[in-house]
Amino acid sequence: MQLTIPGPCGPLEAIYHEPRGGADAPRGVAVVCHPHPRPDLLDPNTTHQGGNMHSTVTFKIARALQNAGLACLRFNFRGVQGSAGEHDGKGAEEQDAAAALGWLSDKHSGVPRWAAGFSFGSRTVFGLARRDATIERLVLVGFPLVAYDLPGVDELSIPTLFVWGAGDEFGALQDLKAQYPHLPAQVEAEEIPGADHFFMRYTKELESCVHAWALRQLEGDDR
Repeated sequence: MQLTIPGPCGPLEAIYHEPRGGADAPRGVAVVCHPHPRPDLLDPNTTHQGGNMHSTVTFKIARALQNAGLACLRFNFRGVQGSAGEHDGKGAEEQDAAAALGWLSDKHSGVPRWAAGFSFGSRTVFGLARRDATIERLVLVGFPLVAYDLPGVDELSIPTLFVWGAGDEFGALQDLKAQYPHLPAQVEAEEIPGADHFFMRYTKELESCVHAWALRQLEGDDR
């Protein structure tokens, strides 16, 4: 369902995903954030178009979580397509993600809050989770380690899933292990063989990976 939600700079375009089966009370809520709307700012030679909530990977993450029983919200960051405001790229988009998660929590109160993102979106929700203790799960896909640090990742206290393509040119599993060799047990990392940063031809494998992890987490919550 397409809609607009209130954002810190004005209305934000969004798409709401009811949990599969139309459950009255979802098993959780998850905001899913899209990749960088201006990839040329990170790589002047890029041929990729700017990211938005319609990104294939963003959709696949949302569908994986939806099929696990979560209510999900994809949205366009400030200044992207029909969302109000201007792109910031230095952390202000965390406020947009917080507004989106707040909208979900108002709609479905009393259930666990998750945050997920792809590339720049993963960096955004990681930053948000560091200052929002109500977030209980993180899904970070294609975190661009060549562009952003992960301050405090070795102190994460919530279950977190990293997923990279084995051929990701912006950072991969071996980079995480090299930079942060002492990750807590609740931080898991998966690698999709053959996939690049955008998971071209491997989005099905990505969706299955995220879905399986989400189900394991929810089964643990039910015990």
